Amino acid sequence: MTSPFPRDRRARLRAVVGTGLAAAALALSACADGGGAASSGGDPGSGDPVALTYVSFLPLESLTFAPEMMADAGGFFEKHGLDVTLEPVNGTPVAIQSVLGGAAQVTRLSTVDSMPPMVDGQPITAVGTMMHNSILQVVSHESNPIESAADLEGTTLGMGSVGGTSEKMLDLALADAGVDPESVDRQVVGVGPATFDLVRAGQLDGYIVSLDTAEAIAAANDDAVTSPAGLDGTPDVQTYVATPEYLEQSPETVKAFLAAIKEAVQFMIDDEDLDETLEILRSKYSFANLQDDAIAKAALETLRTTAWIGDGSTPLLQNSMDEWTGSYEILNGAGMVDDGDPTQWIELDLVE
Repeated sequence: MTSPFPRDRRARLRAVVGTGLAAAALALSACADGGGAASSGGDPGSGDPVALTYVSFLPLESLTFAPEMMADAGGFFEKHGLDVTLEPVNGTPVAIQSVLGGAAQVTRLSTVDSMPPMVDGQPITAVGTMMHNSILQVVSHESNPIESAADLEGTTLGMGSVGGTSEKMLDLALADAGVDPESVDRQVVGVGPATFDLVRAGQLDGYIVSLDTAEAIAAANDDAVTSPAGLDGTPDVQTYVATPEYLEQSPETVKAFLAAIKEAVQFMIDDEDLDETLEILRSKYSFANLQDDAIAKAALETLRTTAWIGDGSTPLLQNSMDEWTGSYEILNGAGMVDDGDPTQWIELDLVE
């Protein structure tokens, strides 16, 4: 299939990923030598809690990570015989290298971030699906609203980093809409509420933010427009990943981790008014969007009714081979990954 991306853009995307992986490997080698990796011996329920380190690709200051925070604060990890450390790192390349180097056992990645290293032979395996679509939002001004991928043509768009998940999802959305990716000027900006002043002043047409940040901006600014703008229209799933070596060594630990996450998510789905959910999360975590009832509930409502359950055809947290291979085919067709066999990078039997 002919790629909609120019050859130099495809090369740049791969170069960014490769450079990030190499730098992360060097940074983490010292950590591994220092004995920072968690112990993973034994099986959950056989005695003392089993230690496991989970790394998040962003700080735990976003409701994107509500499943992990609820499993921790709500005692679900402990119930399943685990002593889980939640450790934020700077970006997906570092998260991947943390798992490959043994400094952590599990992380969560979008397919735009996990499949390129998988194609390149990095030994990581998808073990459970947490999100079935992107929850990224584009913030724009009511005078020039961006509400679809077609609206992005010719714009100046802000994002947290060049070559990161946001830019990859942007390129997929533009390709899906038939918009030339080169027509969008990308600027690295802070992705907090304050950047909306640049949009209001006309220095940016919009910028990409997380779901709860978008809710916060909309709540504080009557003239703000927030929309997925097509970023949720391409098949991208977020899966938990671990190495095949760790899966062979400690399959029951991975199953226990996924079971704890599943129970935590089901609790939030069943908590109709989300009051108990917020009380539990706030007992251990504190950040601005979590402390605001309206913002937190709006974000969690979107997560539990769309992102976590998808179209409802796949049980909670279970991997779907059709969804997985469909995501690969889109990435491959867009020239973002080379030819490979996605069926070799996924496990279907770890979620009960």
